[in-house]
Amino acid sequence: MTLPRQKAADPGLTEDRPVGAEVERSLKAYIAGLTVPQRVDLAIMGNREVRQILSRDANSMVAQAVLRSPKLSDQDILSYAASPQTHEEILRGIAENRQWLANRQVVTALVNNPRTPPPAILRFLRTFQVHELRILTHNRSLSSVVRQEARRLLAQKH
Repeated sequence: MTLPRQKAADPGLTEDRPVGAEVERSLKAYIAGLTVPQRVDLAIMGNREVRQILSRDANSMVAQAVLRSPKLSDQDILSYAASPQTHEEILRGIAENRQWLANRQVVTALVNNPRTPPPAILRFLRTFQVHELRILTHNRSLSSVVRQEARRLLAQKH
């Protein structure tokens, strides 16, 4: 018994170039029809728009594959960290990577993202300044655990 060969990824899905709203809708429809292994392959080799769509995929294997892409840039990491639609596995992966955390914008975006798991956020709160902690205490989109820890740290720094 032989398995059907997967066709190579379409160059339009792997080359970085700007796309319009109509093309993005057709990309979403195409990706929705793929199997999980096909989406994993596409997450690794796909262009920026494809990876952005797959970063929201419900399957954690696909989300983890997005982070393994050799085409990832610092701008991609920052956009994933800031987007509230990004899969939690991607946010957790970013929070565990020291190289990406060297960028203060990435850390701030992760902390302000309501989908970032609270244990990952709590690790970063000690590095925040008083005015940043004050802002976090009033951010209702964050979990109560994060807001409470920000209040505690704020009281310690005063």
